[in-house]
Amino acid sequence: MKTVDEIELLAQERLDEANILCDNEKYAGAFYLAGYSIELMLKAKICKHFDIDNLFDEECSIYGVSQVRRALKTHDIAVLLIFSGLQSKLEDAKGDSRILMQTYSRLFEASGHCIWSEQLRYTLTGTPAPEDILTLMILLGHEEGLLKWIKKS
Repeated sequence: MKTVDEIELLAQERLDEANILCDNEKYAGAFYLAGYSIELMLKAKICKHFDIDNLFDEECSIYGVSQVRRALKTHDIAVLLIFSGLQSKLEDAKGDSRILMQTYSRLFEASGHCIWSEQLRYTLTGTPAPEDILTLMILLGHEEGLLKWIKKS
């Protein structure tokens, strides 16, 4: 990936793959890829926030970028929301949007801890129930869904 546009396309591709898995009742894999699509979209937003087309390109030679890149090599959606500058905006937006509120409630516990983790790739079953994953997929694909909200915010 060399551009923000490519990262955003990859995020959409992972969501499309998650939908295919859902359609075939492979819910754990669908949940993992859905979370990964959010992670990628947030990382694209971070690239825009820092005004570096692809902050995650190892060949980027901007002085100091390697230290920033090291700090951003997380998969934690809550941390990425902060780095993207969208954490407080999402808190406000979910009060105005049923879609964002429902998405948030399927990704985060009441404590604010994210249910999704890259560690899910090592499990046979996902944490949420299949019906919650199906609902999450619908919410993420919605015109007012989280991925589109991240992109336009």
